[in-house]
Amino acid sequence: MFRKIVNSIWFKLTIAILIIGLLIYFNRIDISVIIALTKTWPWLVGALLLTLPPFWIVSYRFKIILSSQGIDVSHPQALRWTMIGSFFDLAMPSSNGGDFVKAGYVAEHVGAGMRTRAVMAVAIDRVVGLLGLFLLAAIVSVIGWNLLVDLPSRILVVGLSFLAGIGPLIFLRIAGARRLYNSSRINRWLMAHSWGLRLKQMIGSFNALRENPRILIASLALSILNHIFWCTALLFIAYAVGDIVNPLKGFIVFPLAIFGGIFGVAGGFGLGTAAFDFLLSHLLLIQNGAVIGLLFQIIGALSRLLGLPYFLKSHHIPH
Repeated sequence: MFRKIVNSIWFKLTIAILIIGLLIYFNRIDISVIIALTKTWPWLVGALLLTLPPFWIVSYRFKIILSSQGIDVSHPQALRWTMIGSFFDLAMPSSNGGDFVKAGYVAEHVGAGMRTRAVMAVAIDRVVGLLGLFLLAAIVSVIGWNLLVDLPSRILVVGLSFLAGIGPLIFLRIAGARRLYNSSRINRWLMAHSWGLRLKQMIGSFNALRENPRILIASLALSILNHIFWCTALLFIAYAVGDIVNPLKGFIVFPLAIFGGIFGVAGGFGLGTAAFDFLLSHLLLIQNGAVIGLLFQIIGALSRLLGLPYFLKSHHIPH
């Protein structure tokens, strides 16, 4: 009963509203700063426009990841599924609710015998997206290392970015080695657990992607490009609220804050907003971190609404 309550949408929405209310009460979200946006709104319009190209980018990434799993679809079809998934990330609301719906559409499209591959392709697409987020921070830290001497906890922040961006790739490569992947002893242990079967399926799907290095590199590059747009949108939002952020520092810290959004609802509201407040205030030393996070989540929600027409055109939600 308790688990059912904690996992319910209404409980998550209540927590999100409570957190945002506390941020307002303790003046972490300054209403006067929000009112002043009437003078700097062009930056917000620019931020909104920057959230649109990523839909095209990640849908093409999804198309080539599907092809690595033996599922060939057109880019417009992949874009339709991506837009519907993005809408349901907002509408359900859940940090991964859109993935379930998107997987349903792909599974329905491929039919029996390919449904597991369809679901795993959606999971791999989400993993590659997260890897690109941290790889962006790692690459920027290498490029501007000498310019980041005053970044608080520089070694820790950069180390976490490398660990989260490169660590999973190393793990999947090692776990996918034929000697381990085909080991009867390891397989018996994995099959004894429900999560073990999913992990083996994930590793198998990654192996299929790894067998074509061009697709793997292209999908990671598209993920990085996608997050360049989102981080630039965050820079614009920071400028709108009057905070001047060093782009190099921003592109290292912003990915960590964006990652915090997966713990909130409907794109990060609540816990994600608090994560923005904590990370931006402690690492970038700015006072409007919660406002930036809230505006980022609102703009992200507006862009996800563009998936509604795609869903209405499809007429149904697949099982």
